[in-house]
Amino acid sequence: MRKKLLLTYLTLTAVILLMLEVPLALSYSLNAYHQLAGERARETRELATDARVVLGSRTLVAPFEERLRRYEAGRQTKVVLVDLRGRVAAASHTDVDGTASALRSSLAQALQGESAGPSQHARHALWPGDVVIAEPVLEDGEVVGALGAVASGAAVQRDVTRHALLLLGAAVLALTAVGLASVPLTRWLLRPLRQFDDTVRSILDGAYDVRVRVGGGPPEMRGLADGFNRMADHLVTLLDTQRAFVADASHQMRNPLTALRLRVETLDPGERPQSRRQLRQAVAEIERLSQMLDQLLRLARAEGRDQSVAPVHVAEAVTTRVDAWERAAVAKRVTLIAPDPTGTVAACVPGHLEQILDVLIDNAIHASDAGTAITVRHRAAGAYAQIQVVDEGVGMSAEDCQRALGRFWRGTNSARREGSGLGLAIADTLAKANGGSLRLLPVTPRGTEARLEIPLCPRTVPATETQVLMSSCTRNATARDGRFAPTARATAAGSVEDA
Repeated sequence: MRKKLLLTYLTLTAVILLMLEVPLALSYSLNAYHQLAGERARETRELATDARVVLGSRTLVAPFEERLRRYEAGRQTKVVLVDLRGRVAAASHTDVDGTASALRSSLAQALQGESAGPSQHARHALWPGDVVIAEPVLEDGEVVGALGAVASGAAVQRDVTRHALLLLGAAVLALTAVGLASVPLTRWLLRPLRQFDDTVRSILDGAYDVRVRVGGGPPEMRGLADGFNRMADHLVTLLDTQRAFVADASHQMRNPLTALRLRVETLDPGERPQSRRQLRQAVAEIERLSQMLDQLLRLARAEGRDQSVAPVHVAEAVTTRVDAWERAAVAKRVTLIAPDPTGTVAACVPGHLEQILDVLIDNAIHASDAGTAITVRHRAAGAYAQIQVVDEGVGMSAEDCQRALGRFWRGTNSARREGSGLGLAIADTLAKANGGSLRLLPVTPRGTEARLEIPLCPRTVPATETQVLMSSCTRNATARDGRFAPTARATAAGSVEDA
């Protein structure tokens, strides 16, 4: 940002200097040329007045040529005098052919009785050329000859060049001064922005007490910083309130539910089968309510912003959870397949990956028919560890796959089983809290693929090097996609109800 501001200031200064100095240089060049042309025109008229006696007396030619040579030496101006027939009568130099060629048209005009004024300014506006002048030589009002002069523009060119270099030097000094003055100015302007950036990064890393200092910068930025600090205070208050509510709800609601279950279980249903069935249903509903409470609290905990990541070996997590769900799969007559894993190390909150796998494998088992298989595989895909749980159940439509990650959503295929519709929502929240993502994809010809992506550690290593990466992964506590990295360790849950 500072470089862009400096470049902007210097560009504007350069444009202003260009708009000022080019006209100044052009004006100086024009004035210098016109001054030279005016002086030479006046002097040429004086020489033409004195030349009429030279044309009438050959004895005066030598003194007049000596005068012309001195004039050429002092003024860098070549002079040629011709008679009425165009023959050279006197010249300031011996080689008159080139001068006569340059003066031919001007002398012809002068022999017609008209003054040939200075030629146009220059071949280039900032680079004056030679001045060509011719005056008629008159005697008693009659033209008896013509005198032409070619004044060199070299001196004017040198003067214009010197002036242009001075202007260029002034421009360089001005740009340097603007650049030096812009450095503290840009620092003063950008200091609040840097403070904003540092504060936001600190808050993202979990330092909720850090605020923007409002001591420097423009008044508008100080006002913005003050508003940001008040907003941060308000958000932290809301976050603390939410955490307090989660803690209070966890404590206050578990005890009444436990007491209610104990009381219901001690009731005597009597001899009536209907009473015993209703009692079992009441206990099941209490159990379902308790599980839903656990899931809501787990979901709120997953949305927390105070957890830090660590190296997690994906192969170990997959193997552990597949073994844990093997008995449930056998009871459903479903085969769990986990291909030989690779040594992929993800940056994840300890326990979160296992909890997500519990949800995905549990859902896959319940969605599968007897005799089918569930494949759990993983690989490194770019900067992420990709884990796929693919079942061979009835599957879901693409629209249902998108909606299934929402809270309390339960598809038509899950109507026959118990559940709250929070399992996939919890898994999706945990994935995002770790900087990853969770997607459901339909499989052809049937089945569903749950694709989980979790960021990899800076480098993937064998399990024996976990300690080496611990500090590196912990420094990556801020998750991708602008989320805070989680920090409270969550233990792997057992069975979590499906969506």
